[in-house]
Amino acid sequence: MGMEVGRLVKRNRMIRSIFFMLLMVIFSTAAAFAGHGTIKIDLDGVDVHSDSPPIIADGRTLVSARAVFEAMGGTVTWSEIDREVSITFNDVEVNLKIGSRKVSINGNEKSLDVPAKIIKNRTMIPIRFVAEAAGCKVTWDEKTRVVAILSPIVEPENELTAISSIELSREGTRVIVDADGEIKDITSFKMANPSRLVFDIKNAKLEINDGTIKTGDNRFFQAIRYSQYTKDSIRIVADLTEHSSGAVSRSDSLRTAYLTFEINEPEMPAGYNDQDFSVSEEAQAILDQYGLSAVAAGARQKMVVIDPGHGGADTGARGYENGIAVLNEKDVNLDVALRLQKMLNAAGARIYMIRTADITIPLYDRQDTANAMGASLYVSIHNNSFINSTPSGTEVLYHGKSDPPMDGISAMELAQNLQRTLVSNLGLMNRGAKASPKLAVLRRTVMPAVIIEGAFLSNPNDLNTIKTEDFREKYAISTAIGIIEALNKSIYK
Repeated sequence: MGMEVGRLVKRNRMIRSIFFMLLMVIFSTAAAFAGHGTIKIDLDGVDVHSDSPPIIADGRTLVSARAVFEAMGGTVTWSEIDREVSITFNDVEVNLKIGSRKVSINGNEKSLDVPAKIIKNRTMIPIRFVAEAAGCKVTWDEKTRVVAILSPIVEPENELTAISSIELSREGTRVIVDADGEIKDITSFKMANPSRLVFDIKNAKLEINDGTIKTGDNRFFQAIRYSQYTKDSIRIVADLTEHSSGAVSRSDSLRTAYLTFEINEPEMPAGYNDQDFSVSEEAQAILDQYGLSAVAAGARQKMVVIDPGHGGADTGARGYENGIAVLNEKDVNLDVALRLQKMLNAAGARIYMIRTADITIPLYDRQDTANAMGASLYVSIHNNSFINSTPSGTEVLYHGKSDPPMDGISAMELAQNLQRTLVSNLGLMNRGAKASPKLAVLRRTVMPAVIIEGAFLSNPNDLNTIKTEDFREKYAISTAIGIIEALNKSIYK
């Protein structure tokens, strides 16, 4: 009897041991893939969405190669024969074989802690190693379970455009800049005490000597100076007379730039019946419908770039009800932006839409386009999301408190004015106007830029609001008010 009991005890111990080992396997496997579906990838302040969520394996975060590096403007190729994925970003090429801890970076072999894997027909790579090899900074926040990637800003090594002449037009109203190639990047900003208008032409060199244009009794400016400001940029400075301003335009070939000057009244007129603010009857009807003012004639040459965030394969944040996705951020952003386009067109603003349809546009192409066009203002339309449903409300982001006004427009002042108007009209929680220097949109634009985050798709109450026509209309109206006010103030400063 005693021997039988002993055998039973041993067997029970063995069963418990096996059961315990099974539990350990289960929990270790769960730990390896902890946070499945909850880990977020933040690329320069923008969420990267993928149909293959990030996972954690052996203490390393693995992400979809295509989702991250194609969002950065890189290329990802797959060789089925070699079972190898190749990633090219900037001047870096990384080659990883599935299941191998060996990796090639520009031909130099390195070792990985965790090899690339195929999971659900998607190539998953260890993001920190590969991103840092491509010159990015990578951080992990355990509390929020966010992998943040800060990409490097790589200045393009373009061949410099030769500027062959800088002359004053016969009528004395504009400066004509001729080049032997396309003038792609030109910006302007105003300086005070004394009043000066500065034009910077990037990626350009003077084929003539530094010089001065004396203007005599010109009513717009007293003198114009130009020089090779840096090794790859030319600066033109106009000493302004009182109440004058200038704007930049280019010929269809982009080989000629025009710096056109105007005289503005010293104060904003009380009404908008003056010829400077006239619009067509049809446009005025639209302005009356939304309670908007017209853009002054002197500000109508200043280009405003409107960027509806995300688009195409990039859905942006998603709103869920009972675990089912009911709304994509990209669709709301575009809806608001198209309404804003209609309002600004009626006001006489000169605008450029980054997208007017549901198409995919690489993140950096957005800012590069605005920079190349010499825009005076960049407004990015977004809505927010978080890993839990608590946060809600409206916020507007700008680069930093020390940003100088350019072309008479202050990003910080615009952000603060937009925040007040949006909160007043939308009625959501006031999250404030915030300096956010790490965001790609704000880091890479050379003109004043803001990002508007209307509301949170991850918050049930905000989501119900976002789905309404009223929210989208008020979002567009509030933004139009801020932009029009900024444009009009810019020519009176």
